[in-house]
Amino acid sequence: MSLGDRAYPLITRRAALLGIAAGSAMLSLPQSARAEDEWGKLVDAAKKEGHVVLYSAFVGLAAHQQLKKDFEANYGITVDILEARASEVRERIRIEQAAGRFVADVSENGRTTTTLQIAQDHVFDPYGSLPSLGHLKPEFKSDEIRLPVFAIIYGILVNTRLVKADDEPKSWLDLADPRWKGKILSDDFRALGGGGVLFYVLHEHFGREFLEKLAKQDIKFSREIPANERRIARGELPIYLPDSLTSMPELKGLPVKLLAPKEGMPYIGYDLALLRNAPHPNAARLLMEYYLGQKMQQGFANLGLLPVTTDTLSDVNPAMTELEKSKLLGTTDATKMDKMLALAREIFP
Repeated sequence: MSLGDRAYPLITRRAALLGIAAGSAMLSLPQSARAEDEWGKLVDAAKKEGHVVLYSAFVGLAAHQQLKKDFEANYGITVDILEARASEVRERIRIEQAAGRFVADVSENGRTTTTLQIAQDHVFDPYGSLPSLGHLKPEFKSDEIRLPVFAIIYGILVNTRLVKADDEPKSWLDLADPRWKGKILSDDFRALGGGGVLFYVLHEHFGREFLEKLAKQDIKFSREIPANERRIARGELPIYLPDSLTSMPELKGLPVKLLAPKEGMPYIGYDLALLRNAPHPNAARLLMEYYLGQKMQQGFANLGLLPVTTDTLSDVNPAMTELEKSKLLGTTDATKMDKMLALAREIFP
């Protein structure tokens, strides 16, 4: 066999492989083009609807006002937002759905409540494909119902005049040090909220024994979060837990500091979900995609909320960025939350 004879099969195989690759590329291009075309049609349909209604359990979220302004400027679609406590939003949705009064398009709530709504209320529909789903961080996985959009992360707030740098709790375990007995203010471990999240995560990582040690620390519970932060700033008590990064802009200039313990920071994710029989389903999906966009995610970061996408964000407060880089300790499982709150009431009667 000549050199040319030996080379011919190699050339043929190479050409075949190139042909397959070219064919795959040709197949992928139309698929990509079709996806863009379908999304373009959805945007056009959303503009025709011209309106979208969001029910949010995050009361006072500053990003909401910017969202209303930007979304209308970009798409000509008005955004109405109703804000209320998580349980109130859930009950309103349940009642409206049961009565066949379909007012809201999108729910914005913590993952615990959203998960319970999926399991017990059956008020959501799948939201379908979104262009930015592939940009989500691994720890914030989406499913066909729940779309992660940001997370609240929790640390320890201390008064810098009462807690010197050398004495700062470096670990969650340091809170059981006798020096802090009677000196810790906390959101209530026995109720849904930051306190409940902290109790759950501490139990998962350190067990009941550690929590029983905390119970001997004479912790003072209060659910008035802004007032609690001000009490720490005034020096009534040296430590408040858990406090979220979102409080930092409001406390700027006061003698307080948010600590990230070495084990990491507990967190609770917030989800969007598409309401069943949403009056403006296309505008709802467009709004959900907008939440994953760089502008909204950057806005969340500047408010002290943890962004959920891998996109690079610019112009974010360096102090916020540093804390947002902290290790995540864990979050709650909605299916176990009732059991954990009962345990909290047992340990902290």
